[in-house]
Amino acid sequence: MAQLHFFGATHQVTGSQHLLELADGTRILVDCGTDMELFRKRNKELFITDPVTIDVVILTHAHIDHTGLLPLLVENGFDGPVYCTHATYQLVRILLRDAARLNVRKFGKKRMKPADYYDEKMVERIWDQFITVDFSIKHPLGNSNSFVFHPNGHLLGAAAITITWTEQNKVKSILFSGDIGHNDDPLLEDPEIPGGMDFMVCESTYGGRYHEDIGNAEEIILRMIRETCVDQPGRLIVPASSVGRTQVFLYLFNRLRRAGDLPPIPVFTDSPLARKSTAIYEDFRPYLNDTAREFGDDHGSLFDFDQVTYIADMDSAEQIQNYHEPCIILTSSGMVSGGKSEDHVLMNLQNPFCTILFIGFCAEGTLGHSLLQGRSSIRLGRELTPVNARIARTDALSGHADHNGLLEYVNIQKPDKLKKIFLVHGETGSMRQLADSLSQNGFHTEIPQRNESFTI
Repeated sequence: MAQLHFFGATHQVTGSQHLLELADGTRILVDCGTDMELFRKRNKELFITDPVTIDVVILTHAHIDHTGLLPLLVENGFDGPVYCTHATYQLVRILLRDAARLNVRKFGKKRMKPADYYDEKMVERIWDQFITVDFSIKHPLGNSNSFVFHPNGHLLGAAAITITWTEQNKVKSILFSGDIGHNDDPLLEDPEIPGGMDFMVCESTYGGRYHEDIGNAEEIILRMIRETCVDQPGRLIVPASSVGRTQVFLYLFNRLRRAGDLPPIPVFTDSPLARKSTAIYEDFRPYLNDTAREFGDDHGSLFDFDQVTYIADMDSAEQIQNYHEPCIILTSSGMVSGGKSEDHVLMNLQNPFCTILFIGFCAEGTLGHSLLQGRSSIRLGRELTPVNARIARTDALSGHADHNGLLEYVNIQKPDKLKKIFLVHGETGSMRQLADSLSQNGFHTEIPQRNESFTI
């Protein structure tokens, strides 16, 4: 019998690591993501299983909470192949190199050994183990085992993974959803939902949450810009992931500017990583939806227009702070949990002419989550800082399906065939609300604990 082990993203939204051990002994690790709470500790606590015993790694997508521990996995003895889509490979290369630089800057000062985090040299050792696979191609995993990538709309190259194997002359299947995007994304195709599964591991980030903004994303963004930068001489700060949501914003800005709807307001993209990932999105234009491809073909670029400026200077937040005209600032990270976004937000918390616009999920414990709770002040060190800036949010550009979208994704399965759904990658309350809804639809659910195993 096959065994399914859960090593991360249990009762939380980061650190995805799921190990499938097939009946023939093949051990497949789906994702190898960073859990920052554990990453602050020693690396022996990062892997519950010995990396030497893992045969294969398959990645759903490039974000660090799904890929960030790969260099340490290899450093600790994993020498098998790492499978991903072509676009995921290109994005992982820039994301892990960026993570290594941040690691050295953060942990190196504490005189920790490189084996306790990872540096750029360790990152460069892993690339020969990568094998890229197209969507919808059945790829063998030895014997009678195989997997298929299915586009799931969350990020360029992001995929759900179907793994099939034969056990006692019977074919079994399991679907790992990865992070599921929502329909009608401005850049990406809608998620493809494979049916007929025996088991499923499903994300639950937006379980119990519903996207409230329904309508044209361009209109929503244009309204926010006018309210913030035209009706008053202010600035709009958008904390957004450098890979994914930043590209959506730049694309919408480009459309609005070329249509003559966007006022001539400077757009500062304050993330060196965003510039690199934007170039990759351009390179993979054929993977985008029809509307985006046609726009890029007509105008020569999806993202570049006369008002956008990419910033590479590490002290850019201070420089932009001295710019006193209306402007838009795109900066990472989306949850304001470090990076350039934290600098920009903290510098502008007391600015009544500033709007901070959140576009995605913010986990508990992050500055973004605290601001979205409507607090009038934020404790920074020993001091309370008043929040005079306007705090706004829109989910029109979220990279995740909401509660209804998750149900739609699962409901294509047949309750009498799908034996169990395992919910991961969500906070406990979200998982329970999604589990309740799925149970009402006739599905059997489990909410695994870290290091819990199941026979499937």
